[in-house]
Amino acid sequence: MAIHWLFFFHSIKVSNVSITLACISTATLFVALIEPLVFRRRIDWSEIVLGVIITVCMLLIFKTEIRYKEGIFYGILCAAFGALFSVFNGKLHGQTSSGNIITYEIFGGFLVLTIYFLFTGDLNGISEISSNDFWWVLLLASVFTAYPMFESIRLMRYISPFTLVLAVNLEPVYGIVFAYLIFGESEHMNPIFYVASAVMILAIALNGIIKARRK
Repeated sequence: MAIHWLFFFHSIKVSNVSITLACISTATLFVALIEPLVFRRRIDWSEIVLGVIITVCMLLIFKTEIRYKEGIFYGILCAAFGALFSVFNGKLHGQTSSGNIITYEIFGGFLVLTIYFLFTGDLNGISEISSNDFWWVLLLASVFTAYPMFESIRLMRYISPFTLVLAVNLEPVYGIVFAYLIFGESEHMNPIFYVASAVMILAIALNGIIKARRK
């Protein structure tokens, strides 16, 4: 989780929010490959096809937004590690409570990142956070990070990690919209970016419909 967080914010730092959120959609492909190995089930080829569609869309984004190649690279790494801990969360569910899982992950991530920032010398930057920003960070960390993660682990009682990641992949939709409204022109992308992002979201929705009809 700590590596996932680190790559997420570094991707935003070297590119922008829209690029990073688009890259997170590739988590679908990683989960489609990792989940059958961890849960020892057959590969669902519809998941692989969906993952390939999303990867092709990402290649289009990479081609049109080549100036953000570093951000795309770290964004895809972020998606890979996010997929990895999502699958293992599903594996751990049932062996211990959701509260225990999220507590270990968050405090473990906090410890790893603290050690990392100590070695890089970036830990001093925390003292520069204003009191107003501190409360915003606390709100984002608790209500918009810890609580949704707790609920996502609890939901694995009813859905698979792949289905959960599909739902999370809706984040680029509202994330890109909010990023443009908040940050303005710095988030403006090539039209192909928006077309490719729309195809990714449609593919995700189609997969959900197909699986619902199977059941």
